[in-house]
Amino acid sequence: MITDVRLIIGLAWGVAMGLSVFVQNQIHDEVHQLHDDLDESFMRLCEAGPRASVRRGIVRHGDTVLNPFQLTILIEEITALPPDAVNGTITRILDAAEHAIRLRGYLFFSGD
Repeated sequence: MITDVRLIIGLAWGVAMGLSVFVQNQIHDEVHQLHDDLDESFMRLCEAGPRASVRRGIVRHGDTVLNPFQLTILIEEITALPPDAVNGTITRILDAAEHAIRLRGYLFFSGD
């Protein structure tokens, strides 16, 4: 049974689903899943990042995997932004990044 509302809407309307984020442990088992919001706050933040930033490397149409070293840089980049640039969705993704670091795992970003 499909329970993800975004997936149900996407299947019904044939629209792109946006960014999904998976916390993975050291052996790439998925331990947690979350999604960007409908406004694509996190994706827009990534695309607005400086060209050489870690966040700019997260792609809209494809997959990106960040290791603990890269996640540490991503967290530093985002926490250096003005507070009004960070909403609840971005905070949840930062929390997921910290969780992945504690697991010595990865954050897997899956685009449309």
